[in-house]
Amino acid sequence: MNMEMNMEMNQKIIMTPQLEYSLKILKLSYEELVDFLHEEMLSNPILEYKEPKETKLKINKEERELNLQSYSSYSREEDDGYTNGIPDMKSYKTDLVSHLKLQLHILDLPETVMKIGEFLIESLDNKGYLKIDIKDVAKMLHTKEEEVNQVCQIIQQFDPPGICARNLKECLKLQLMNRKNVKKGLIELIDCHLEAIGDNALPKISKSMAMPINEVQALIEEVRKLNPKPGSYFQTDMIHYIRPDVIISKQDERYSIDICKDKIPKIIVNPYYLDLLKEGDKKLGDAYPYIQNKVNSANWLMRCIDQRMETLEKVTKAIFMHQIDFFDKGRAYLKPMNQREIADALNLHESTISRTVNGKYLLCQWGMFELKYFFSSKGIKQEVGEDASSAMAKFAIQGIVDGEDKHNPYSDSKICTLLQNEGIGISRRTVAKYREQLGIPSGKVRKHYI
Repeated sequence: MNMEMNMEMNQKIIMTPQLEYSLKILKLSYEELVDFLHEEMLSNPILEYKEPKETKLKINKEERELNLQSYSSYSREEDDGYTNGIPDMKSYKTDLVSHLKLQLHILDLPETVMKIGEFLIESLDNKGYLKIDIKDVAKMLHTKEEEVNQVCQIIQQFDPPGICARNLKECLKLQLMNRKNVKKGLIELIDCHLEAIGDNALPKISKSMAMPINEVQALIEEVRKLNPKPGSYFQTDMIHYIRPDVIISKQDERYSIDICKDKIPKIIVNPYYLDLLKEGDKKLGDAYPYIQNKVNSANWLMRCIDQRMETLEKVTKAIFMHQIDFFDKGRAYLKPMNQREIADALNLHESTISRTVNGKYLLCQWGMFELKYFFSSKGIKQEVGEDASSAMAKFAIQGIVDGEDKHNPYSDSKICTLLQNEGIGISRRTVAKYREQLGIPSGKVRKHYI
């Protein structure tokens, strides 16, 4: 009997609790790390805070051409740190419901009217529109439609102007209600030609209203000054700032890479407990293993944080070396790059690069960027055979549109041709896709008539 034995070898990474803990810390964003450290401080009495110092890595222009593995020249200095931040959410404001109810309760109104008013206010959507039907409100509150409509009209006089409208037309017209000297034709324009305004069909509006195009354009500018979403100003989200994890700055011919450690709480082991451990388990008794365990946990936490900073520094330096044209010349010079390239250059696993750049931000002369930004896609082929990133294509499209004749804007086909002339060979459909992602309207809508 012949027996055949197949042997299969699988390479697996043993995820110890310590390794899993380390990878978790590496992946945390700035805010997540600060929250995590606060939680650790509460759960481990051995830990205490200490003021940190920031380190700075200097890179010479000549040194940036060196191989990443051989690069080692740096100097460390203390720095005041970065104190500003860029808000990525809207500032905290009084919520819309409270703002409107305050105005309602100031009025001397019967209790039944107050009840209807509160119901309507609580039924508004985030934009400030009343999407529920008056008939349904009357039915639910066991009252007459006319009474509900009257209360609705009261709320429509509240601040902000345009609130409690049933549709866009009503919202815009409510904002004109208390204005003096409303331009002739403005109400008609809103009533009859809102869709044509969206299509930038000025000749059509001009013909319908028997009005010169320049006057139509002036009326449209008045409409665009109105707020189509009066309730959007009111948000309940607390302000949240994006703080850079890394700052890359240039002075003369020298680049500085600052790993922003100063904003992260610095933790140490309380010396009192270290002294206790020196007394040994005979004196401490049952408390000895507890204190020893907490000290070990604290030491591992501090080691993981140091590793996080070191890895972030290495990865940022590698990104800098690969994307030096970007830092020298701007966004148009962003090169295609994937995480495997950086992983290979640093002899790290690709998943480590992914965790390192997750939620981390870099500030440079061109603005604030998530580290993921520098890993651009390679889906666009240039005629010369080199890949061009989607970010570069979008930047080129934005530049073409910014420089076009506004009275004769480029079509997507023309933009496609101009990009191809620059060596970026993408289709008209891709141009349209990127244009929409950039928030750029079509050439028809961009056209200026005066």
